[in-house]
Amino acid sequence: MNGKRSKHLGSDEAVLAAYIELWRREPILRRILTVSLLADTAFGALIPFANFYLSDELKAPPHITGFAFAGYLAVEAIFKAPFGALSDRWGRKAVMVLGLMIAVIATILLGTIRSHYAVMLLFPLAGVGFAAFFPTIAAFVADYAPEEHRGGMMGILNLSYLSGLGISAAVGFLLHHKAGTYKHAFFVTAALLTLAAVLVIAFLPSVKKGQRKESKLKRPFSLKPRFVRLPALSRPILILASVFAISQFAASMQVPVIVPYAKQVLKLTDLELGLGISLAAGALALIAVPIGRISDDIGRETALRIALASATFALATFPFAKSMVLIAALGLLIGFAWLLAFPAALALVSEVVTDQERGAAVGLIYSGQGMGAIVGAPIGGIIAELATRMSSSKALGLRLPFFVGATALAIAFLLTLWLSYELAKRPVEVEEQE
Repeated sequence: MNGKRSKHLGSDEAVLAAYIELWRREPILRRILTVSLLADTAFGALIPFANFYLSDELKAPPHITGFAFAGYLAVEAIFKAPFGALSDRWGRKAVMVLGLMIAVIATILLGTIRSHYAVMLLFPLAGVGFAAFFPTIAAFVADYAPEEHRGGMMGILNLSYLSGLGISAAVGFLLHHKAGTYKHAFFVTAALLTLAAVLVIAFLPSVKKGQRKESKLKRPFSLKPRFVRLPALSRPILILASVFAISQFAASMQVPVIVPYAKQVLKLTDLELGLGISLAAGALALIAVPIGRISDDIGRETALRIALASATFALATFPFAKSMVLIAALGLLIGFAWLLAFPAALALVSEVVTDQERGAAVGLIYSGQGMGAIVGAPIGGIIAELATRMSSSKALGLRLPFFVGATALAIAFLLTLWLSYELAKRPVEVEEQE
């Protein structure tokens, strides 16, 4: 027993040590985490409570809610790459503040206008703001992260995202319980976004042109060849964006079926389902940075392949799982895969493209992810309905999207082999060899 206890303490201490080390070595992380956490909390409040506001308070018909969310996802996916490219020209701070202010205006109007048709138009406007902010802050992290620690620093964004979702859900439901309306969530969201914009202006530094040159001179000696940097619209970046589009497609396919599957097949109650999701999110948030650092040690492409292989195995196995312990383990494995893949991909992109087009490349990855989300959810629902009608088995209909999603992830895994082939074809920077 003492041996097991010491192992648990050792793992806990290792996680804590990873955070402390990164926190001390990169002081700018404190500012980034604060800004990102405010934005993620606002984002986490806006998305679900806009749905509740439309359906419960404004009594909007389902097609209005559907169009509102479809519009949000569409504009977010479309505008991420252009805003990323704009941040390469205007600077990261300017685009982050622009995005936050667009979202502030949209959320204030959402809380004051009580027409569901107006909400249907204003909700996508908030998506434009978030499309400007999230890829740009990721590019900002890449600008300031040392190459050898970039995966760990990118993991901060996952920590912020998971923490923000947990905080926003608790605060939003508390506000609704006290006030009896969801519209206050919009004003809280606007306040959080305004504070984030003020902190960006006051505390985040501007990237200086000479800064990257200085960091380039100070890079430690390495026997590994340094390859020529690529433009954002190059084959490897488009392959990586496709990998993320397919991966998000596989994940979004489960959105229409995961809750019915949990209730009807696994026989979980709402309380058990909510508690399980909260505990999983909390556990994953605690290890977000240590998992992000794995790609710093084993390489970006290797980390990406491990993540996709893990997620493929988990999705393919999930429909056969009967034990709640196994189901929880598979859920955590999928979470691990996401926490590993996202920082690895962003770190890889930032190292492959030229510094002048980093924002555009990061935006392309985010756009690919958004496109996958738009297509995946309706396809998952259609597959489930068709399988149920053809087989007269509700359980089979709910299981089939898991298998299709696993197949999609396997295709994404194969694309990473093509990605490695394309990256290996790059010429070496002769001027850096001594």
